[in-house]
Amino acid sequence: MKIESRVLTQQDVADSLDAELAAPPRLLPQDTTYPALRANLLNAADWVHDRLIGAEFVPTPEETVGANKPGHGIRPIAIWDIPSRVAYRALAQRVEHRLPPLLRSRSQHQAFQRGPLGRDGRYIVAADIAACYQNLDHGLVLDEIAVQTGDHEAVASLRALLREATGRAYGLPQQSHASDVLAEAFLAKLERSLIRRRLVVDRYNDDFRFTCDTWSDVVRSLEVLEEETRLVGLTVNDMKTVTWGRTKYQTHLDAADGLRQHIADDAEFDLTVFDADTYRGVVVEPPEADEVEILSAVRVLERWAKVAGRGRAAQNRRPEHRAIVELLPFALSTLRRQTGTLPEILNHCTQLLRFERTMTPAVATYLLDRNDDSAVIAAIDRLLTGRSYLNGWQTWWLQEPVARLQGFATGVGAQRRLRWARGALTSAEQSPVLRAEAARTLARHRRIPVDEIIGIYDRSSDIVRPVLAGAAALLKPGADVRRAIVGDSRLNEWAYDWAAQFA
Repeated sequence: MKIESRVLTQQDVADSLDAELAAPPRLLPQDTTYPALRANLLNAADWVHDRLIGAEFVPTPEETVGANKPGHGIRPIAIWDIPSRVAYRALAQRVEHRLPPLLRSRSQHQAFQRGPLGRDGRYIVAADIAACYQNLDHGLVLDEIAVQTGDHEAVASLRALLREATGRAYGLPQQSHASDVLAEAFLAKLERSLIRRRLVVDRYNDDFRFTCDTWSDVVRSLEVLEEETRLVGLTVNDMKTVTWGRTKYQTHLDAADGLRQHIADDAEFDLTVFDADTYRGVVVEPPEADEVEILSAVRVLERWAKVAGRGRAAQNRRPEHRAIVELLPFALSTLRRQTGTLPEILNHCTQLLRFERTMTPAVATYLLDRNDDSAVIAAIDRLLTGRSYLNGWQTWWLQEPVARLQGFATGVGAQRRLRWARGALTSAEQSPVLRAEAARTLARHRRIPVDEIIGIYDRSSDIVRPVLAGAAALLKPGADVRRAIVGDSRLNEWAYDWAAQFA
């Protein structure tokens, strides 16, 4: 594909790179090459621009990792190479100001949920689209972008980028601001088609609420939604379709909000100090926490342990469980500011990794900030001794905390820990990014030869080669090895030289 300089300027590329480094995908660990890019930001922007503009650019085919959703669901998240990510964001930013505003905050979601209560109607229907982003047709989405913006050059570049990066004609990468921009424009079109067919509808992303006067209206609303989604290659998620009486719907919302606030009040936990626009499981950044706030956060984790700490909440406590889960990221973020490390909190963390997999980002970030390596190692030993299953996404999140632990590869239990790390390396053929991060962890602890890293490097794509370049640098190889790696890419050079400072 080819992107002309009139489509993306050098400043567009620099701004997009800066935004990408500032706001990486929420549900993925930070790319370990990002610090090297930040340290070379101006040169990196020039390098990305030169890769994208004027000459023929060939995106590296995406790789995918499955992140846990609440329950047993898996969310596939695409991983792209740096130039492709920057190009995707920059092209979306070029057209964004001419498209419907992107509404994705928690407060806006709450307003959406309560929207039907401001309308007349006896029934409220909740429905959403099954695997929406995975099934969005590139042609239909981008045709709508072209109609809305008239920017045919940007649309042509987006079309080529999506086709070559994904290798198919459908599916937008999740956890991407650019995908949110494109999907919102397309879903707004779907919403308009429903309104034209006289449905009373509220929408947030791919979630819909229909307000109906009669049961016949309920049936017709679902039939119309099914028809309109089918016309654009999508399907309604029947498992999540629920019809409420108006009173029961309001009672459900009030009960959920009230229970969450009651639990917070009972723990003396002040939710107002946190960012209101967060998602379940996502790491948040609270202000400095005092002793009272620390104790409040501990109470939230203790309450979770009583309700679901054995992996299952009783039927009559499931609403309480859902409310606590919404508070857990806030609690763990508060505890990150704690100077010491409480053994009981580490015990709760290991149980969260087993039974609340969506909390993995918050748990891993908490562990990363601990300064008591022996306590964290003991917690990991308990987790591994219990033969707990950690999937590839969880294992990836734990690589950075583990890589920084002094004593991880020595002492009692070292063989078990190293078998776990080596297992991530050898069993990750379907997840090259995990294999690369596992190699980096083993290199940090001097438990992998540089020749093995070079062998993995030769079998890997440009998406993960910079990570492997950093892993090789940690082993302090000779000048010949450095030259063999950094000559392939400036990004490899920056990643290698940045990691070499900490070898």
